[in-house]
Amino acid sequence: MQHALKRAIEGVFQVEPNEIGVVTMGDAEAPNILLYEASEGSLGILSQFVEDIAVFHKVVEQAIAFCRYDDENYKGPASYDDLLSYYNQRNHKIIDRHLIKDALEKLRICSIEIQTNTGFRSYEDQYQALLRAVDPNSSTERKFLDFLYHNGLRLPDAAQKRVDGLYVQPDFYYEPRIWVFCDGTPHDEPALKAEDSAKRQAIIAKGDEVWVYHYKDSLPEKVAARPDIFKKVR
Repeated sequence: MQHALKRAIEGVFQVEPNEIGVVTMGDAEAPNILLYEASEGSLGILSQFVEDIAVFHKVVEQAIAFCRYDDENYKGPASYDDLLSYYNQRNHKIIDRHLIKDALEKLRICSIEIQTNTGFRSYEDQYQALLRAVDPNSSTERKFLDFLYHNGLRLPDAAQKRVDGLYVQPDFYYEPRIWVFCDGTPHDEPALKAEDSAKRQAIIAKGDEVWVYHYKDSLPEKVAARPDIFKKVR
């Protein structure tokens, strides 16, 4: 399995075999696979696994393709056309692509979730915690949160968090230092608009970022314009 994944990563990212390293570690009966960038001056390839959920499945699909399970004429355990290489010569006698066929298929159909906040056990737990914290009278906050959840996008790290040093409590907060306001109809009132503007300018003056969703905005377009904040995580 480790050699199939290593070869697949090389194929997906078009890198040389010496640029990606792989070892097994931990319990010999149930070892873990450690993949790492072995070349000097890291290319940042492996970081893409935690930035884009599609990368994992691309690598698994590539591993399945390399193993050539659909080739009825290929019966051998492995060859230099697939899993064998100069770098894994000591394992040539035990490398067998047939032994990992079922595992690769399970990886191909599994669901991937990138956990962006380790303070929660899962994406679902994070969503439920945020729901409990939002203003129950604000349909705009709920609409924003539900949109992210139903589209598998990164959820806020906190709700109703106060800004240090200011008497301001935005609706949501994202690390690092991004404050989200969800403006419903009451925020159309001139007096409240002026107050909102002053508070948001004070946050910006601190060096933080402010992102505003107004109920009249197209939420899909607004969110799509900031993939750096609202990235796909499941």
